[in-house]
Amino acid sequence: MGASFRQLIIMEKNTLHIVEAALAMFSRYGFAKTTMSDIAAEAGVARQTVYNAFSSKEDVLRAVVRHAGDRSLEEVRTAWKTCGSLEEKLEAFLNLVPLKWYEAVQSAPDWEELMDGVHRASKEEFKALEESWVEELTRVILKHRPDTASAREVAVFYYSSSKNAKYGVEDAEDLKARLSTIQRATLALLNSSV
Repeated sequence: MGASFRQLIIMEKNTLHIVEAALAMFSRYGFAKTTMSDIAAEAGVARQTVYNAFSSKEDVLRAVVRHAGDRSLEEVRTAWKTCGSLEEKLEAFLNLVPLKWYEAVQSAPDWEELMDGVHRASKEEFKALEESWVEELTRVILKHRPDTASAREVAVFYYSSSKNAKYGVEDAEDLKARLSTIQRATLALLNSSV
């Protein structure tokens, strides 16, 4: 007989707790230095409980990326409710996604290793997250500029440019300047395509 609904809820809460513990550990020690035992200790569960939920550390990392992505989507959707203009919504996205992720990764001790490990282990999760962001940005563009024929292409440009703006920057201020330029370029594209 399968698990009861109550047991499934408990398992989901345990899994979320493990994912949040893993996020803390990966941020603190990096992906390579964190062990499944470290994650279990941080979550306050037995190591076997972690293995019951995830078959490997890479599976945990994929879940961490998915969870962090879902959380950032919700943060942006919530922020957008208080924004009036398209410009304000695009700025909220920049502050809550590329800038916030950059600052979080920069505060990790082995941030370069963490980003490399994230991309190798979580390629599919990042691809799905990218598609979700492009859909959200396309919707918000069309809401404010319904006559924009190339809304999806502009959303792809905006997302990919802002995601890649972190490469070669000196610090968060340098990134903010780049992101501001990307926002102005995106608004200019939208103004020329209507």
